[in-house]
Amino acid sequence: MKKILALALALIMALSLAACGGGGTANTGDTNATDTNTGDTGSGEGKGLSCTISLITMDQMDVHWVKLHAAAEATVEEYKVQGYDVTLNWLAPEKKDNAQQIQMIETATNNGSDVIIIAVNDSTACNDAIQAAIDAGIKIIYVDSPSTIEGSATYATNNYAAGAQAGEQMLTYLDEKGLTEGTIGIVSAQAGVQSCIDRVDGFISAFEGTGFTMGEVQYSDGDASKAQEITNALIQDGVIAVYGANDGATNGAGNAVKEANANGADIICVGFDNSASNRALVNDGALLAFMAQNPDVMGSEAIKAAISLMEGEDLGGVVVDTGVTTVTSDNVADFED
Repeated sequence: MKKILALALALIMALSLAACGGGGTANTGDTNATDTNTGDTGSGEGKGLSCTISLITMDQMDVHWVKLHAAAEATVEEYKVQGYDVTLNWLAPEKKDNAQQIQMIETATNNGSDVIIIAVNDSTACNDAIQAAIDAGIKIIYVDSPSTIEGSATYATNNYAAGAQAGEQMLTYLDEKGLTEGTIGIVSAQAGVQSCIDRVDGFISAFEGTGFTMGEVQYSDGDASKAQEITNALIQDGVIAVYGANDGATNGAGNAVKEANANGADIICVGFDNSASNRALVNDGALLAFMAQNPDVMGSEAIKAAISLMEGEDLGGVVVDTGVTTVTSDNVADFED
């Protein structure tokens, strides 16, 4: 009888312990722990989910990527507070380089990554490495610039539309000066960077049917000093306006225009990306406007999507336009860091 009673007590204790265990989610009643539409990282304390996420950007030097990484890192920390075990690795070439980016995808594939969040330099150059990662069971999320291989989700600016928005803004300034013809210089990053290609194509589309001529696209590798040299040459060749398609190109173009206008020229400059240097150029009047993306939204939402994937949610390849805002002297103060 004593043995039977002891067995019965042991069984009751085992059942009680089982009811209290099991990953910490059964008793929370929280079904919105990682709702990527609301920004709620949930109250699921002690979730117990463990994963490694690799973030691969185009380079390390653009402020855009620094902000995107900072937002991703901050969101990871929010999840850690809730009991998630998340490791975030940031991999990026010093400058935009397809071969180096492919190597970083391979590194992420071999280092135990569960999810790769990536902004590809080129829409097809990394496809073999991306497909190899997918074949290895790794989930792919795109930020800023996707490849032609479908990912689980994409969080990016509609760069063609944003470029068209920049073009319309420049047309407004040209109209205010009474200009109806002339050559417009275009300074981009690199020839194969799809996001910049789209920004340039969108920009040019705004001038269809006008009397303006688009100059041949010049490439600065995203380096501000090189972009400044290029823009100086464009100004000497007689352009009436300059468009910068990324942060470095805009900063270099704006500095060249600032110098030229101080010496009696009257060049219009519009560009891309929110950075301290570009804000300073707006305040100086050399850069009349830039398109501000939302890298913080890209980074944060990509992390939330990664956690959702790891919890078994199918995101269905959703594509989210994270938007842009035209920044001028009227609202530049609102974009200070």
